[in-house]
Amino acid sequence: MTDKDIRSEIEELKAKLESLSSTGVQGAGQSAAGAAADASDDAGAGGWLRDIMKQAEELMGGLDLQLKDVPAKTALMIFALGVVTGRLLSKRD
Repeated sequence: MTDKDIRSEIEELKAKLESLSSTGVQGAGQSAAGAAADASDDAGAGGWLRDIMKQAEELMGGLDLQLKDVPAKTALMIFALGVVTGRLLSKRD
């Protein structure tokens, strides 16, 4: 962006801000209602993604708590066993 573009954008934003502030409290109430409507639309479209992310975070939190209780040697042995199993399965094919 050039300085002209940035300055024109700043002027546009100032004009929008002044128009919004001049509408007063009634406009603010309407924009809040519009924001709530937009949020409900987003919840329908991306709600399933948020649910999956929440479940993944809960799962990772549970695993983190369980791994803290496992001694380091045991965790390394389980990891090594997984590596060996993976290599044996890949050679089998």
